[in-house]
Amino acid sequence: MQITKEGDPVKRMLFVLRDGVKSSCMLGPGNFTGDELLSWCLRRPFVERLPPSSSTLVTLETTEAFGLEAGDVKYVTQHFRYTFVNDKVRRSARYYSPGWRTWAAVAIQLTWRRHRHRLTLSSMGEDKLRLYTAMLTSPKPNLDDFIA
Repeated sequence: MQITKEGDPVKRMLFVLRDGVKSSCMLGPGNFTGDELLSWCLRRPFVERLPPSSSTLVTLETTEAFGLEAGDVKYVTQHFRYTFVNDKVRRSARYYSPGWRTWAAVAIQLTWRRHRHRLTLSSMGEDKLRLYTAMLTSPKPNLDDFIA
């Protein structure tokens, strides 16, 4: 059974209690989805439009989950804003968020590809420099040797 579709507005945060939900990664007991709502509530200036879902969620079988509606998440973040300013809370929310994990993986991949590309370009540049150096520093053939 499909819970949400990618691009649809996120209406609630879901906390999986039993069984599983399939996303871009498997969400088991103790995991949650709808972390877009948390960043939506903490954004300043506040935007009334609900954030779009970053993934499609499908239940694999009968699943037990607890949901917090968008209004409830907004209420909690407004009344306990000082808690969300804490870096430790912010880091742990990002650590357990599948969206942040995907973003981090993509950022690492792009950085690695740029690094490999730069290495390839610099090694090609070094090869060309070696060739030019060899051509310029090698002894020039004497034309008298070719005329016999």
